Amino acid sequence: MKIMSFIVSIFKSIGRSLVASNVEPQIKHKRDRYGNDYWQVYDSTINKSYSFGSEQDVRAWIENRYHSF
Repeated sequence: MKIMSFIVSIFKSIGRSLVASNVEPQIKHKRDRYGNDYWQVYDSTINKSYSFGSEQDVRAWIENRYHSF
């Protein structure tokens, strides 16, 4: 019975990991052809992309996003 409980806990842990990874936004630091830096963010929960001109703007968006959930 302990083995079955252990196996169930492993699968629950794996499931939480998979779900959490799909919820986190994907953030990429990029540079346009003129040499300007920007950050591209993809929010998989609503299937929408955003572009920000500064890291501070990305941080503000993240804070806002987590407070709205």
